[in-house]
Amino acid sequence: MVFIKKLYRSIALFCLAIMLSSTSLVWASEPESVEIEEPEHPAAYSEPIQTDEIKDWPAGPAVYAESALVMDFETGAILYGKNIDAQKYPASITKIMTALVAIENSRPNERVTFSDHAIWGILRNSSHIGIRIGEVLSMEECLYGMMLASANEVCIAVAEHVAGDVDSFVEMMNKKAAELGCTDTNFTNPHGLPDENHYTTASDMALISRAAFRNEFFREITSTRAYKIGWTNLTGEDRWLGNHHKMLWDNSSHYYESCVGGKTGFTDVALNTLVTYATVDDRTLICVSLRTNGARIYYDTAQMLDYGFQNFQNVTASNTKKLDYGSYLMPYPAILMRCYSTQTHNDLLRADRVCIPGEANADEVTSQDVFDNAHSLIRRNFIYNDYTVGNSVIHQPEGVKDVLSLSTKFINAQILPTSTPAPTPTPASVVGHFEELPSWKYPLLAVLGLFIVLVIVKIAFAIRRLKIKKSKNK
Repeated sequence: MVFIKKLYRSIALFCLAIMLSSTSLVWASEPESVEIEEPEHPAAYSEPIQTDEIKDWPAGPAVYAESALVMDFETGAILYGKNIDAQKYPASITKIMTALVAIENSRPNERVTFSDHAIWGILRNSSHIGIRIGEVLSMEECLYGMMLASANEVCIAVAEHVAGDVDSFVEMMNKKAAELGCTDTNFTNPHGLPDENHYTTASDMALISRAAFRNEFFREITSTRAYKIGWTNLTGEDRWLGNHHKMLWDNSSHYYESCVGGKTGFTDVALNTLVTYATVDDRTLICVSLRTNGARIYYDTAQMLDYGFQNFQNVTASNTKKLDYGSYLMPYPAILMRCYSTQTHNDLLRADRVCIPGEANADEVTSQDVFDNAHSLIRRNFIYNDYTVGNSVIHQPEGVKDVLSLSTKFINAQILPTSTPAPTPTPASVVGHFEELPSWKYPLLAVLGLFIVLVIVKIAFAIRRLKIKKSKNK
């Protein structure tokens, strides 16, 4: 009997030693959400769904989230929307923007050294993977660390590496958000830990998530279920990271077969937040859910994704609408002539993808051209029952973008009208046009001016000789 007890004890110690050996699985980190006692259907469950108000639009499911959205990745169409412009705390889904900015401003093999501030500049009970001061990881390892294990110390180290300091990196995040068209987002840190001035909306978060998913490296990271960080300069062990998104794991009760990635988030003030990417055949949907209590966020997401896949279709909206540059460049004939000389047949035939209800027809889609003053280009919005179901940038023949940039100060920055009142030219505006011309064109202008002067002089002498000849004949 004593021998058996000693044998059991030895086996237990042996198993414990294995668990504490060189290889460890790092799930740790993002605090698990806690179910809060509340009615079966909280007030948010009954709040109206904005997209239900669209004529002939499929009715969407009721969800527990205070704010939620489903966007079609290909077209940018919002298929489901509930309080999509309400400002909410994003928690760790902030890291989608952090990853995007880092990917666009670094290389995967760059070496990132962890400072004292990176290790101790976060809440100690928040998500981390146990990195030490002075430890060095590659940028690739850092990106997996923050996207899979939601490691907050990694976010700080990446921010310092890319921008020099956290504040400068946050400026980059906010600048990127503005470039993507976000209007109600403000980041104050790269990890999403609580700050009353750190907020976003479902619509803005969808724009950020869509931009990130366009990046091939980001898609690879977000779809990975497990990743190994090998030995470093300070640790002789392997760190295994597991993706927190439960819809990716086939052994999870929340498994969703079509899920191809995403990011989880949770803080006491934000509650659960979640971004999910799912693909069926050639269609990818982005689902954003903000402020939900516990595991209900996965049920919500599954319902919204099913709704998006089952009720909508992506089709081509053929549009032969002529893009009449002349209607808004007419005040400047020289620019207008140059513009038309670069066009082919003067007609820009479009074939763009739109996302519409499954029962709808592509012929029901109309288009509207909008001038983007900030980027000197024209966007075409596709409309179904007064609702945008897709958009694209109008193809500009070579040289047209330069022409448009020369005339932006005279063009309405919103909707391109069929006719634009001609502004009164002033000496300053004429000078302004010359200042915007490439420097190599100045000599040509000088030669042209000299040629015109010579022609005028020659005509003047011809007229004088003609007068002299007539006077002699008299």
